[in-house]
Amino acid sequence: MITVKHAYRDAHRLKQIVDALFKSGLGYYIYQLKLKDHLFWHQRVEQGVEKPADLPKKIRAAIDELGGTFIKLGQLLSLRPDLIPKEYCDEFSRLQDNVSNFSFDEARRIIEGELKHKTTEIFSHFEKEPIASASIGQVHKARLLNGVRVVVKVQRPGIKELMDTDIDLLYHLAELLQSHVEELKDYNLKGIVDEFKRYTLNELDYLKECRNIEKFYNNFLGSQTVKVPKVHWDFTTKKVLVMGYIEGVPIDDKEGLKDWNCDEKIISKNLADCFLKQIFEDGFFHADPHPANVFVLPGNKIALLDYGICGSLTEGMKEKLVDMLVSLVDRDINTFVDGFFEVGMIDEKDETLVNDIEAIVEEYAGANIDQIDFVHLFNDLVFTARRHNISLPVDFILLAKAIITIEGVGQQLNPEFNLSSALHDYTDTITARRLRPSYIIKNFIEGISDFRDNVKLVPRQINEILLKLKRGELGVHFERKDLVQLEMEIDRSSNRVSLGVIIAALIVASALVLNVRNGKWLAVIGFLIATFLTINLFISVIKERRIVV
Repeated sequence: MITVKHAYRDAHRLKQIVDALFKSGLGYYIYQLKLKDHLFWHQRVEQGVEKPADLPKKIRAAIDELGGTFIKLGQLLSLRPDLIPKEYCDEFSRLQDNVSNFSFDEARRIIEGELKHKTTEIFSHFEKEPIASASIGQVHKARLLNGVRVVVKVQRPGIKELMDTDIDLLYHLAELLQSHVEELKDYNLKGIVDEFKRYTLNELDYLKECRNIEKFYNNFLGSQTVKVPKVHWDFTTKKVLVMGYIEGVPIDDKEGLKDWNCDEKIISKNLADCFLKQIFEDGFFHADPHPANVFVLPGNKIALLDYGICGSLTEGMKEKLVDMLVSLVDRDINTFVDGFFEVGMIDEKDETLVNDIEAIVEEYAGANIDQIDFVHLFNDLVFTARRHNISLPVDFILLAKAIITIEGVGQQLNPEFNLSSALHDYTDTITARRLRPSYIIKNFIEGISDFRDNVKLVPRQINEILLKLKRGELGVHFERKDLVQLEMEIDRSSNRVSLGVIIAALIVASALVLNVRNGKWLAVIGFLIATFLTINLFISVIKERRIVV
């Protein structure tokens, strides 16, 4: 139910959005979207406003001005080159949260309301000033009563209500853009808002992020090169997250790395190994490993932060990725294209699509894995998919973006860094693992299990087919154009046969009538008609042969 308060809040926020668009030089679109009535009187946009140039930068400026939800949307879109053009992805990747801190008293009120205890009953020390602040929440350093150092992530007050309002308005703006901006008619803007809504609902629930952290913690338990913070579940709710404190420096802090005597080559190798393990062993990966989310600890150890966006790969998808890499190097185009089918990227082979993928494969044919430029490869695949209106799985896009980010971060550390080289060693390990008897037996057992399950389904499926036949609900529908052509050919041939029979009958009848008294003229007419029809039939056959030739 829409209340007066809700309607007023939406109208007020829409006025802020229109004002931000105007200040960013997007007045032309305010007029296009019929939104000029929401401007202040001195900002009225006239019809003569020109279409702005350098659109990606102007949109980023407007998003910066609006903050909060819109920055989150921009950051999410920067990860999705399958949804928006690359120049927009590059521009939106520069978006940073620029929100102000909220007060310690407000943070304490939220913590105590969520945990049902006073902060002094949980923490022996709590720093009032946050060490980080973002649109969703802010982070404070603290110490539990048992002396363990932790960080406390507290959700920003009123953020859910603000995001709900912004998402409502984004649906409205998406509809306006789809209706009034010709260049955007082919984009699924409502689908983008749908996905963003799901994403924000997940991020507003800290328990979901905690489950992601817990998976990583178990996957890297005992690792000598990667540290994952431990979640303190007793003090964690949807709006408050308490986890172990990690003391380190951002991976792009050159001075900090020097102070700790870190070796950048070792760090880049540890980063690559960490990420490849996530993909090919765990099937669960950090999807946003930009420099602010990767810390370096003493001893060249790395730590990942902010687990809000993660991707997952099924066992089948992991196996198929390896097969696709091998087929790429072996120049096996069919296997590579089949890989797209099997991970659910395409439903039907299209000759143009196969030709485009073949061109991509040819570029790397015969190369070693360590010679493959994965950034270029994934960009080519994503843009080919966009060109053919293929909906790629979200996890595949997140994986592609994460690989591109890791490659960039690694090369900032070490100009000689090449993720492909690290992958070469990993694929050797994976290939060796596939040859182990235990792996072969496991696959064999899984194959038998799948076959058994399919056999169990056969009687029921046969019964369903028979029931549909009995009810007359089952039919066969052909869509091949060749069948239509064949039908026309059969129809044309049958017409010619009929005409031939008529000509023969006329000739025979005329010959018989010729011997009858006073039947001479009738016979002549019959012969003339037969001759005329024969000439027409002959001409039509000659014409068709010329067309075919």
